[in-house]
Amino acid sequence: MIKYFIRFIKYFIYLCILLCIMLALVFYLSDHQGEYRYFWELIPSSNLWQMGLFLIVFAAVYPFINYVDRKVYLNGSFDSDKGILMDVFLNANYQIESDSNHQLVFRHKSAFTRFMRLYEDKITLDYSDNPIVLNGLRRDVYRFARSMEYVVRQQDRDQE
Repeated sequence: MIKYFIRFIKYFIYLCILLCIMLALVFYLSDHQGEYRYFWELIPSSNLWQMGLFLIVFAAVYPFINYVDRKVYLNGSFDSDKGILMDVFLNANYQIESDSNHQLVFRHKSAFTRFMRLYEDKITLDYSDNPIVLNGLRRDVYRFARSMEYVVRQQDRDQE
């Protein structure tokens, strides 16, 4: 629950900053000819609470939508496929942060990418059972799951 609350705060701040940037761009790139002194005046005061409510609701719902668990079925054990599965992460510019209690935790190597993802770029691989379970950002989890399934299938074809 604490992780969810931290993500909520991060996305709320991120959305507020994004809104301010968009309002500033509209204000400074449009020809308003002195109608407004500040870009906040672009939003009518009657709509301000609606916009705030929208930001709060979106920031509250987004962490539930954006973070998933995905199962990846292996034909053998994780130990037999560990090398090729690790290569999937290493080739995607991820590095191992920790390996304990049958869980591998990966983080992106690039500081800029980590910043742009609000330091929520951690991918957790739970290999305590088959299927293994990936947990993290939706797009990364699905991308790694597809890559891992493909690599395992290719290895099985090569062994035949």
